[in-house]
Amino acid sequence: MTRFPRLDIHARIALIAVLPSLVLGLVLIAYFTSSRLADLESAHTQRGKALVRQLAAASEYGVSSGNRESLRKLTNAMLLEKDVIRVAVTSPLHELLADSTAPDYRQNTGNTPPLHFREPIIGAGVNVEDTFLGGAGELATDTTSERGEALVEMSRDSLHLEEQRLLQNAFLMVGAVLIGSVGLALRMSGGISGPILRIADIVHSFGQGNFTARVPVEGGKTLRTLAEGVNEMADKLGASRDDLQRQVDAATRELLEKKDEAERGNRAKTRFLAAASHDLRQPMHALGLFVAELGQKPHAPDTRRLVEQIAISAETMENLLDSLLDISRLDVGALDRQIKPFPLQPLLERIEVDYRREAGLRGQRLRLRPTSLWVESDPLLLERILHNLISNALRYTPGGTILVACRKRGRKVRIEVRDNGPGIAPEAQEAIFQEFVQLDNPERNRAKGLGLGLAIVRRLTDLLEHPLQLKSSPGRGSLFAIELPSAAPGILTDHHQPAPAQALARLRVVLVDDDELALASTTGLLESWGCQVNAADTGATLLATLRPGDEAPDIIVCDYQIAGTGDGLQLIEQLRGHFARQIPAVILSGDTSPATATAIQQADIPLLHKPVRPAKLRALLQRKTQV
Repeated sequence: MTRFPRLDIHARIALIAVLPSLVLGLVLIAYFTSSRLADLESAHTQRGKALVRQLAAASEYGVSSGNRESLRKLTNAMLLEKDVIRVAVTSPLHELLADSTAPDYRQNTGNTPPLHFREPIIGAGVNVEDTFLGGAGELATDTTSERGEALVEMSRDSLHLEEQRLLQNAFLMVGAVLIGSVGLALRMSGGISGPILRIADIVHSFGQGNFTARVPVEGGKTLRTLAEGVNEMADKLGASRDDLQRQVDAATRELLEKKDEAERGNRAKTRFLAAASHDLRQPMHALGLFVAELGQKPHAPDTRRLVEQIAISAETMENLLDSLLDISRLDVGALDRQIKPFPLQPLLERIEVDYRREAGLRGQRLRLRPTSLWVESDPLLLERILHNLISNALRYTPGGTILVACRKRGRKVRIEVRDNGPGIAPEAQEAIFQEFVQLDNPERNRAKGLGLGLAIVRRLTDLLEHPLQLKSSPGRGSLFAIELPSAAPGILTDHHQPAPAQALARLRVVLVDDDELALASTTGLLESWGCQVNAADTGATLLATLRPGDEAPDIIVCDYQIAGTGDGLQLIEQLRGHFARQIPAVILSGDTSPATATAIQQADIPLLHKPVRPAKLRALLQRKTQV
C-alpha cells in the first residue's frame, strides 16, 4: 500500500476488497469467453465440412452422368444455406462443372477471407446395358475412382457478429462484476474503516483536551477490543488531567499569592526609593552647597586640607547615591530618553575637563581624539555612559593610558574606550555587568566604588538601543565600544561661553525651599557668588513679603515640592503674574519621578535634580540671566 500514500484507510480497505474479486471475475470471464469463441469457431468449421460432404455425395450422379443442369440446381440449393457464399463442382480434370455465388460475394470476400471447404467426389460408377451389343455386354467403372471435387466457401460475418455479441456480453459482465465488487468492497470497508475513523476522531478530540468523548464499542472482536482500550485510555488521561489541573490551580494560587506579595514589596520598594530619593537628596544637596561655600573662604593649610577631604567624601557619597538611585529608576522603567541630534566634540571636551585632573593625580594619561561627528541619542544619558566607562578604566588602569576615539561605520558611529590595563578573563566578561561585582576588590573598598558603573552602562545602552561590545583578554587591556546612529551636522544653538566669575554679582534671586538645610546652604552659596537673595521656606511666606512696586527679581530658584498648597510651577506662575514679567526660573527637586520631569519639561523650565553640583547651578544661572 505504500504505492498509494494519499489514499485514506476507507479507500485502501475498499481497494483491498475489490481487487481480488475483480481479478477473479476478469479471469473467469476471459476464460469462458475464449472457450465459447473457440466453440463457435469449431462449430462453424464442422458445419462447413458437413455441407461440403453433403454436396460431394449429392453431386456424384451429376458428375458421373455429366448432367450440368442438375449440378447447377444442386449448387444453387446449397447456396441457400446460412453463411454459404459460393458452391462449385469440378471434374477430375478440374473443369468447372457448376459454380454458384451469392450476390454479395465480392463484399464478403473483401472484408474477411472466407473459409474454404473441399471434398473429393468418389462413387461406384454406372452400369449401362446395350441391346445392340449382344445382350450381355456392359461398361463398368471403378468404384473407388475420384470423379471430381466439391467446393464450399463460407463467410465469417455471422461468426464475427457472434464473437462481438459474446465480447459485448463479456464486457457487460465485467462491468457488473466491477459494480458488484465495488459495492461489496465499500460495504466491507465501511464496516471496518467506519469504526477506525470514529476512533481516530475521538483520539483527535483527546488531543484538543476533550476527554469526555467515548468511542462506541462496535464491530468485530478486534475493533471492540481497540475501542475499549481507547475508552480506558481516555479515562486515565482524564483523571491525569484533572489531577494535573488541581496541581496547576494550587501552583497558580501560590504564584498569585507570591505575585501579590512581590507587587506589594515592589510598591513598598518604590515608595521607599521615592522617599529615600527625596529625603537623601535634600541633606546631600545641602552638604554639597555648604562645602562649596566653605571652600570659597580663606583657610589655613590644615583647614584647607580638611575642607578638600570633606568635599571629596561628599562627592563620593553623592556619586554612590546617584548610582543606587539610577539602578532603581532603570529597573522600574522610570527613566525617559530624549533622543536628538548633537555633536560629540563638546561632550568629549566636558569629559576631558571632568577627568583630566583625576588622571593626572593617578599618574595616568587620558587621550580623547577630536571628532566632527554628530549622533542621534540622549546627550545626558550618553555622557553618563562614557563617564562610567572612563571612570572604570581609570580605576583599573594604574599608571596606564585611556583612549577615547570615535569613528564612522556606514550609518553608525562607534565610540571606543580603550585602556592598557590588566584585562578581563573571558569567563568574567559577562559578570562585570552585574550589580556589585568587582573583580579585584574582595575587601569591598568603597574608594573603588560599589560595582554599579558597568551595570548602569548595560542598562542605559539597552534603554537607548545602542549595542555594547567588550573585547578583552588578560594582560592585553580592554576595549568597550558602543554603536549609535549617526546624524547630519547641524547648527549649535545652545553653546555658551563661560561667564566671568563676577557675572552673578548683584543678581537678584528669589529662592523658595521648604527644607531648612537646603534653604540655608543654597542661600549661603548664592550670596558667596555676590547674589542678592530673597529666601523663603514657603510660597505663602514669600508672597506675604512682596509689596506693590517692588523691583522684579532677575531669576526664580524654587523647589518643586514645597509646603502648603500648590507646587513650584504654580508659585513661579504666581510670581510672574505679580511682577507682570516672564521671569526666568529654575526648578530644584529631589523628586526623580517621570511625571514630575514631564510636567516641568512641558512648562519649559530647567530642572536640576538634588543634590545639585554648585558648578552646574552656577552655569545654569549664568546662562538663564544672559538670555
